[in-house]
Amino acid sequence: MSVSIYKSFAELPAADWDSLTVGSSIYSTSQFAGIREEALPPEAGAHYLLARNDNGAPIAGLEFYSFTKAPHDLYHPAEMLREVVSEEQAARLNATPISIAAGWSEFRGQIPGCATASAEQREGALDQLTAEALRLAEQAGSNVLAYFYLPLESARELASAHASDGAVLLWHNVETRLPIGLWSDFEEYTAWLPHGRRKRVRREMRRFIESGRIISEMPLSEVAREIAPLYSSLMQKYGHAAFDEERAFAVLNRQSRFLDNESSVLVAKDGDKIIGFVLNYRGRNMLYARSAGFDYSVPNADDYYNLMFYHQIAAGAGRSIDSIHLGINTFEAKMRRGAMPTPLYSVFVGVERPLEIHGHVVREYNRTRSENFIARYDKHVVGGIDTDDWLVH
Repeated sequence: MSVSIYKSFAELPAADWDSLTVGSSIYSTSQFAGIREEALPPEAGAHYLLARNDNGAPIAGLEFYSFTKAPHDLYHPAEMLREVVSEEQAARLNATPISIAAGWSEFRGQIPGCATASAEQREGALDQLTAEALRLAEQAGSNVLAYFYLPLESARELASAHASDGAVLLWHNVETRLPIGLWSDFEEYTAWLPHGRRKRVRREMRRFIESGRIISEMPLSEVAREIAPLYSSLMQKYGHAAFDEERAFAVLNRQSRFLDNESSVLVAKDGDKIIGFVLNYRGRNMLYARSAGFDYSVPNADDYYNLMFYHQIAAGAGRSIDSIHLGINTFEAKMRRGAMPTPLYSVFVGVERPLEIHGHVVREYNRTRSENFIARYDKHVVGGIDTDDWLVH
């Protein structure tokens, strides 16, 4: 087993990278690697690591990024670790460069692998990939190497690979998916919902239809400029004051250059005016809801729910799609309309020395947060939350 390291997206052999499909998502593709690299701050750096067998075939891949400061508050190790480390440790983390592996910016980490690799090969590949990531983090002057927003199985793999480094695995957030493959049309969907929710869902769809607004679908490149103001409005509504129209267009245009063929933009029009959109990407049997935006100067006709949920269900998307990935947060609104939750975890590794965190502190942290989430949202999930893949003790 050997590791090939590529210092830029231009060097990355895309076919080798995209052949790794186990544990992958649309966000682990070479196209999104290109998008992320272009979006890096000037002082940040990217490396792409491929573990290969003795014949040179790729077994697993890992992205690695170094930052002088966190690219986003939700990707700042100190913000999560401050509850389990001393103030001194937290201050040290805040004062040094940050290394992040397994992706950043989509709130979904992944370690793509070869479908035909054995468990032993995968484990050997991860051992070498994580060793190289730790070396790169030391080279970058980081005090911590972080792997964010991972499914539990992947988080456990990384924690095991970094066991001798004192890896810390923490409950982080929850992603949601709409199991659209369960229904072939809107009637099947409403019949699946608990009785008390059906009336509300039908009312929201009827309200949109009666508004006269029409939903159409087109590639991102055709509407990037038109929807940029709506995307900017949404981001500014949620506190991103610097996300103006030009920045919104730059983000959308970058994505269209890399992923236009996989893009699908649902736009809601009132006459000739676009008043809302949802951008999806298709990755095999799943849609990934990437971004949305709305014109807040016009009356709301439940545009979000119709674009994100009802239109796609009524159009029969479930006949070719298993689920729609809805990302993190806004849990109640999504779950009340059928979304299912999956916990995400993050793994932290001290670079110069192991993080000084006792195991019982980590276990209590994970138990408390997962139980709090379940207690708050279980009643909103159809059938309740399945906790088989949750760290609940």
